[in-house]
Amino acid sequence: REAQSALEAVLLPCDFPHSVGPGYLRYVQWTSIGLVTGKVESILATQAALFAVGVGAGAVPMAAAIQWVLKDGVGHAAAIGYATVVNTRFDADARRYRFQATAGHTAADLVACTMPLAPKTVALVGLEVPSFLLLGSLSSAISSVAGVAQAVARARIMASFARQGNLADCTRAGQS
Repeated sequence: REAQSALEAVLLPCDFPHSVGPGYLRYVQWTSIGLVTGKVESILATQAALFAVGVGAGAVPMAAAIQWVLKDGVGHAAAIGYATVVNTRFDADARRYRFQATAGHTAADLVACTMPLAPKTVALVGLEVPSFLLLGSLSSAISSVAGVAQAVARARIMASFARQGNLADCTRAGQS
């Protein structure tokens, strides 16, 4: 029961189900299924892309694809952890989080740009770990956290502009 409560605290909004409208849980469940299947598709697409550029068939492109997914998984876990910790504070200071998101995206890009300069492997706790996995995971984590901050802050900022039940239209227009 404690594990379920902890999982609900991480994955659901505060004061669920009272803080959301009907259909929220069903929507989130279907969205989660879509995200998982999208990750599987990403593995296959990455493997195919690596093969197409001449990396070769078999284990090498699959290993690279798995490292890519691990990197993305670290980013996704970091985003979940960050969103859980910050939680409702996004609403209180959206502009600050929006600024931090921009800085975070820049930092993530800088880390990614250092990847070609890094040695092929790095000794970490007595293990030789591919630098791509470490730097890629760090870049992905920073980028994912920044992406969450940007999306949530943007939603709050756009909600402050919408005056006639037109949040979607304000958001759409702000993307143009």
